Parts: sequence; structure tokens; C-alpha cells
Amino acid sequence: MKEEHYYSNKLTSFLLLLISSIFVVAGILLGEKMIDFKEKLFKSVILIFGFLLFLFGIILSVLLLKRKKPLLTITNSELIIHSILAPSNTIPFNNIKSFFIINTRYRGIKTNKQIFVELKNPTEKHTKTWFYKFLCKISIPIANSQYSIQTNFLNIKQKELLEQLNKKIKNIE
Repeated sequence: MKEEHYYSNKLTSFLLLLISSIFVVAGILLGEKMIDFKEKLFKSVILIFGFLLFLFGIILSVLLLKRKKPLLTITNSELIIHSILAPSNTIPFNNIKSFFIINTRYRGIKTNKQIFVELKNPTEKHTKTWFYKFLCKISIPIANSQYSIQTNFLNIKQKELLEQLNKKIKNIE
């Protein structure tokens, strides 16, 4: 059984670490001048949330840089999506209907790249949620997409990975 492993992209992780570190250091140095809860409550709360967001970016990038295990594993019969902070998800290819890409853009720049996995039979726990019922009214493929592959931090291009996954589905059928 041939397995293909995809690890985290160290360059992307390092850039996240660098950018987050700059903002956290700037927040520490300028925090006393910019944060004033008595006169600028809303602005101060937003700055604290931004500081925490960039602090989480530092933690995430350090975890990605130190990670030795793959983030994605493709075998002949299943797809294994490994998460950094959560348990892995194993999806058999015979339960996968299709794959599709959703990219989020902000002012023309791709900020989030994901490959969604449309399942033939989503789990019962997933189908009983109110969110699933709401999504069924909008789009059935999105509603049946219980899992997604975050491709921002993978060491493979999104279109190449999508082609490989589609080939695996065709081989199963």
C-alpha cells in the first residue's frame, strides 16, 4: 500500500512567525500608549483581541515549524487529515463523492485556501445539527462537506493536490 505524506511548509510557517512576532513586539512596546480603558474602551478591547490573535499566530507557527508528523496522508483506500491541535480524521475514499475548492479573498489576495471533501454519507452526528439543516437550504455539496483540507500550510500546491485526490476517487469507482 503506497502512502503519500504531505508535511507543513516551513517557509510559510516562518513568515507567519516573523509577521506575528513583529506585531506582538510592537503591541508590547506601544501598549501603554495605545491602550486606555477609561477614554478609549472599544479601541483598547480591539487592540487586546488583535494582540491575542497575533500571539496565537506565534504559537501556531512554532507548532508548525517543530512538527515532524505529516499534516495529510493519502493511501490507496483512505484520506487521513491530521490536525495540529485536534485528533486526526480518517475518511475512506469509497465514502467521498467529490472534492471542491473554496478560496477566501480579501482585496484580491487569497487569505484562505481549502479543499472541501463532499461525502456520500455524512455522519449521523453531523446531519442532526441545525447548521447542517441550514446549509442544506443553501447548498447540498457544502452541507455534506464535513471535512476540509487547509492547504495554506501544506508543502504542495492546491491544484496539484486536488488533481491527485480526484485521481484516487476515479480509481476507487
